[in-house]
This record gives sequence, C-alpha cells and structure tokens, in this order.
Amino acid sequence: MIADLLQQTSLRDPAVYDELSGDGFEPRPHWAGLIESLHAIGSEELAKRWARAERRIAENGVTYNVYDDALGASRPWSLDLIPLLIAADEWRAIEAGIIQRAELLELILADLYGPQKLIKEGHVPPALVFANPEFLRPVAGHSQGGHLHLIAVDLARSPDGQWWVLSDRTQAPSGTGYALENRLIVADVLPDLFRSSNVRRLAHFFRSQRDALTKLAGCDQPRIVLLTPGPWNETYFEHSFLARYLGFTLVEGGDLTVRDRRVYLKTVEGLRQVDVILRRVDDSFCDPLEFRGDSFLGVCGLVDAVIAGNVKVANALGSGLIETAAIMPFLPGLARHLLGENLKLPSVATWWCGQEYALHWVIDHLEGVVVKPAFPARPMEPVFGARLAKAEKKRLATQLRAWPHEYVAQEEVALSTAPVWDHGRLLPRSMVLRTYALNTGSGWVAMPGGLVRVAGSEGPVVSMQKGGHSKDAWIVWDGPVDTFSLLRSRGQPVELRRGPTDLPSRVADDLFWLGRYAERAENVARLLRTSLGWVRRVEGAEFDCLVRLHGCFESRHSKLPKNRRPTAIELERELISLLADPKRGDSLVSTLGDVSRVSGRVRDRLSSDMVRLIGQLSESARVKDGMLFVDYSSHLTGCLELLSAFSGMERENTTRGSGWLFLSLGRRLERAIYSARELRELAGTFAEKDWPFLEYLLEAADSSMTYRSRYYTVVDPVAVLDVLMCDGTNPRSLDFQLTHLADLYSKLPRYNAGDLRSIQYAQNMLRSIDLQALSDDRLDRALRGLERLLPSWSNNLSSTYFIHAVTLPTTVLE
Repeated sequence: MIADLLQQTSLRDPAVYDELSGDGFEPRPHWAGLIESLHAIGSEELAKRWARAERRIAENGVTYNVYDDALGASRPWSLDLIPLLIAADEWRAIEAGIIQRAELLELILADLYGPQKLIKEGHVPPALVFANPEFLRPVAGHSQGGHLHLIAVDLARSPDGQWWVLSDRTQAPSGTGYALENRLIVADVLPDLFRSSNVRRLAHFFRSQRDALTKLAGCDQPRIVLLTPGPWNETYFEHSFLARYLGFTLVEGGDLTVRDRRVYLKTVEGLRQVDVILRRVDDSFCDPLEFRGDSFLGVCGLVDAVIAGNVKVANALGSGLIETAAIMPFLPGLARHLLGENLKLPSVATWWCGQEYALHWVIDHLEGVVVKPAFPARPMEPVFGARLAKAEKKRLATQLRAWPHEYVAQEEVALSTAPVWDHGRLLPRSMVLRTYALNTGSGWVAMPGGLVRVAGSEGPVVSMQKGGHSKDAWIVWDGPVDTFSLLRSRGQPVELRRGPTDLPSRVADDLFWLGRYAERAENVARLLRTSLGWVRRVEGAEFDCLVRLHGCFESRHSKLPKNRRPTAIELERELISLLADPKRGDSLVSTLGDVSRVSGRVRDRLSSDMVRLIGQLSESARVKDGMLFVDYSSHLTGCLELLSAFSGMERENTTRGSGWLFLSLGRRLERAIYSARELRELAGTFAEKDWPFLEYLLEAADSSMTYRSRYYTVVDPVAVLDVLMCDGTNPRSLDFQLTHLADLYSKLPRYNAGDLRSIQYAQNMLRSIDLQALSDDRLDRALRGLERLLPSWSNNLSSTYFIHAVTLPTTVLE
C-alpha cells in the first residue's frame, strides 16, 4: 500500500536527490512513520483536514503579496500539507554550518565598516565593497554594537546528498513568521503524527530572539518596535504576526520621529523613546536624509540617532553589504583567515566576474551557469545560460566584458525534490530550505527547521513570487525535545501589567476610521434593506417618501436625476448601484472594502476572531452573478448579521484601552453624523402624506420596536423625533451618541477640554428643546449647527492624536 502512495517514484528525475525515498520504492528511515500515518489517515480524511486548514489560512488573513497579481495583498499563503523531514544527525551538520557562517559574516561586516584590513591585505577586492550600492558610507567607522542579529541561509541539496548554500540574507531576513505559522497549521492538521514524530519545537528560538533584543537595548523594560514597510509589502502578514507573537509594537516609518538624536514613537499619549528597532525595511529606505530621498518608509535622522548610540537597529544599517553572491568565492579563504577553520557548509560554485580569470571562465561556460547581478540592488532577472540562443549568448558575453564587476555567475544546481500532496498522491517538486541563525548576544543559535519553499509545478524554479508553495520543516530528533511554549511561563514569576500599552498615532487613526467605516457600512446596509424591501411595493406619495429617505444619505455619487422625480426603475438601479458598484466610493461594497483595508493595517491589534469576521465581511456585500432582485434583502440581512457581530466583538471582546476608545469614538461619531442628517429631514415632516417617511426612517434606524412598544400603531412626528433624538435609552438616538461621545472623550489621554465642553453643551441643548413647540426654528438651527460641529471634533482628534499638530479652534453651536 505504501508503494501505491509513493506514485512519485515513477515520476522523479534520477539525476536529482529525492528527499522521500532512495533507489527503491521504500521511504528513507526517518520518513517511514509519516508515510504509514498518512496511509492510516486516508486520502478522504486528509482532504477534509486540509480543507479546514485552508479555511483557517483565509480566515486568519495569512497572505503573501505576489506583485502584479490580481489578488494583490489578499492572496492567501500557499502551504503544502506534507512537511519536510530532516534526520537528527543531518541537522546537526547543517546547524553547525549555518552558525559558523553567521560568525564569519559578522566578522566580515565588522571589518568592512571598521578598519578594513581585509581590503588592505587583499582578502576582499575593493570593488566588491566600494562599487556596491549597499555599502553605506554614513555609518562606516561607527560602531553599532554588532551588525547581525538574524541571518537566513538558503540551502539546496545536490544529487549526491550534499547540502550547498545558494544565498545569504543579512539585511532584513524574512520567513521566520511564516515558518511558525506553517508549524501551527500543520501540527493542527496532523496532531498525533506531530507528537509521535519527536519534532523539535520552535518556541525556544523566538524566546531567545525576544531576550536577545532586550539585551541589545542595554536597559530595563526597553521599548522595542518592529519597523515594517507597510501593508503593501509582500510579507506584511509576517510582520504583524511576529509583532503580536513577540509582544513588540508594529510601526511604520511615519510612526517614528527623531528629536535631539533620539528616536521617538508617536503615540496618543505623546512621544515615547524607542530603544531597539527590529527592521524589515531595506537599508537604503531607512533614512531619507542620508540615503534615498524619495523614501516614505524610513525615519528622517535615523542614522544620526544610531551613530549617537541612542537607538539600536537589528540588523544594523549597512548589513546588506554582504547580501550578495559575489562574496561567496572569497568565503573559504576568509573562514581560514578569520576563524582558522574550513567552511563547513560550502557555497554553490560561484564566480565574480570582476576577477579576470573568473570572467573568462564564465564566458567560456555560459551554458552551465546562471548569471545574476553582483549587487541585488541592480534590477535584473537571473539569466540561465543553457536556455539562450547563440546570438543571445554573444550579447550577454559582450555585456559581461563591458561591466564585469556588476555580474556574478553560479553553477545551475539540480535541486532535490520533496513530496507534495496533490489530490491523494505524493508528487515530487523542487525545493529550497531557508534556515535561520540568531545572535543571542552570547553566541549563535539556529532555528530547528526553517521555511521550505517548493516549486508550484515541475521544473527548477522555486519562488513564492512565481506561484511556489511553502512547507513546514520537521527536525526528527533522536533525544528528548524541549516542549517549551511562549504561551506558558513554566512557573516563573510574572510581572502583572494592567496599564495601557503603546498605541501609535497611526494605529489610533486607523482604529478610529475602522469604527467609522464599520458604522457607515451598517447605516448604508440598513437603508438599502429598507428601501429595497419597499421600492416595488409603493407608489404615489409613499414612493415620494422613499425617495426622500434615500435623500437623507444621498451623495455626489448618486445617479438619480437632480431636477425631476425619479422613476421606480431609476430608484431601483440607484439602490443596486449603492449596494454593489465598486466604483462608487459610498457603495456598500466599497465601504466594506475600506473596512478590510484599514483593518489590515492594524491586524496586530485585533483578535483572531475579529480578523476572521472582517474577512467574511469583505465578501458579504458582493452580489453573485444571476442574483434575483428579491434575494437582495436576505443578502443584506446576512451582511448586517456580520456587522452586528463586529459591533458585539467591539463592545464585549475588546480590552478597554486607548485602541478601543478610538474605535468606539469612530463608531459613535459616524452614527451621530447620520442621526443629525436624518433628524434635520424629520423636522419638516408634519403633513400626513409624509408619514410613510417616518415608518421607513424608524425601520432604517432599527428603532421600530422601540417606537411600537410605546406608541403602538400611532405614527406621530413628535413621537418619532423624541425616539430618534432625545431618548437616552435608545442606542440609535442622537442623545445616546452624544452621551457616549462625552464619556469616551473624557477617558482619552490629553483630551481637549474645549471639545468636551462643546459635546456636553450640544447634549444639554438637545435636551432643552421643547419638541411640542415645533413652530420654533431652534431645532432646525441646532441640528444644522450640530452637523457643522461633529466634523470639527473629528478634525481636532486628528490634530491632537494622529498628526501631533496644533488643535483647531472648537466649533460652537449658535
């Protein structure tokens, strides 16, 4: 039966190493248990488990942005069910090799940015350093307290079973977060197999990373931030995931500022000094003053703060200097010179064309090499010499002779294959293993395993940007494994903390608008459900009232005629457009898109349940092809159920910190704006022919039950006005919004007393209005004044907390 499962053996290339099986049909010894377990589980059960895992990937928002892909940043992370297994003895050799490599690269960087003896003594060619755009002259000669915190080493196995290094990542290595997410998902799909396989755990590695960064700060309770390029970066999910897992604040360049050669985090409570920056932004983008002036990803003045020793950056600025294959030909000699050892993990055969003999050899052997840029900053796709026509080879040779130091050539490696799960079969796919080494401050440790990338189809191209998949890597250990978890403290005393955590101003801004967009979506959805439910059932005066209801929410995007009464068909088309037209900024589908977009920027601040719910929300308003008009109302009901769930999570499941305050303020302010607009229309509705408008308005405001419980079937404008404006027990009333706005505002740090007095004054003014004296124009003037006042509160929140500008004068009611 195992032979039936190993259908890949008849498909594999005998010229490459097969990770799963040797010469025959039998799996290698450390794979035997996994194959037996897969057989015991069965294809049908595995398919069910994997479908559940794929839903989890989608609901958790595990994404990888493939540039130029239609799905963009919403592309789900591609994970294969079957882990890569590595035997204990084999891993010990890999571990020793990558730790040695990390030590060597750290010594090289320390010299190249320091005394540069390696250049003076001829161990490293000057052109390899000074022609490299990643050599950052502003930090040369300045100690940064070590250069490498974390490195990644990409490994491939040759047909004889030897592991070779393909590349080193020394600037801002990615993938550790995805490796951890892979482990969590695969261990959940195959729990019994994971426990019985004696797999080395990952949690200790991440605990060591957290401790290493704390030690790097050199102070008690340091403020550590993870600097991300932002949500459009291909690995943004990982940045958010790691920040939450490690307990660091996720920041973008705009969240930081430099004052007096110190880096500060802009928070809603003011500026807070930053001690360590774990960066995921490339060197040249980190400081627009010193490097790329067009960068919006970095922090102006960061280099000055680093040189002053007031902040540590991991990896250090300039560490991208040796993230080039051109250094590989020199590593064996440098290992003997600096470490007194031979290189334990050899690099794949590499030639830097800046050396004359290497240039001639490469030109003579183009058919067997891959030509790449010597400096990764140069835009160029790898060129496979074997795939070039004779004329193309000639042009490439001319190009190499013209700019030899700009190019490097590597032997084309026949990658080993690992099994992937494909509808009940195991098929071979080319793979690359990315391993990681961490500088703890007292030595280097390796992540037990790493991130496995496999080709999306047959062939040697392994790239996540080109449709590849990932795998978990299991180190099958031959001794006891440490079951330590960051989720458990192992009995150590824990310092209890109940105070607020840092809330960056940008995050507060995003949470505020998340609340506003969610409330705006709910208001639009309720309006649409009410209108769509009545548009084909009313005519005459009632139809005019329905048009008037839509007018409460009408915007510049409206497609209704301006100077005449619309027809029923025109109103129907307008409502459908307001529901599903993605080109309309006020449509429900666009507004929910805004909810998804803003929530993606603050996903590290949201619970897993809320992230999953928002993922469902973004799909809920999309109208399916062929949907009948009568189905729209039930479609909107499903959307409103999800929005209600979001509201319930905001109230019941969110910690009452500053983030919740801004989220709730956004919701209350948006509801108050809609309420004021509704009430101004309601103030002139006294004629009996307009009373259907009151019915529609109560339904759209979800207040019909409140009204009926008090007034039964009597429809009266004054009573409706009281329910929607002055009833403090109705969560949809304007008074209710102002009461909660005042309460939330008073809890903000550094709140503007003038704004709070203005909110309280507006509330007292509404309560003082005699609703029976409808001839008095005070109501109309007050509501118009409130419509002007509400946006001024939003503007002042932005000035005080989001951009740290001078607060604008508070608008007052006349």
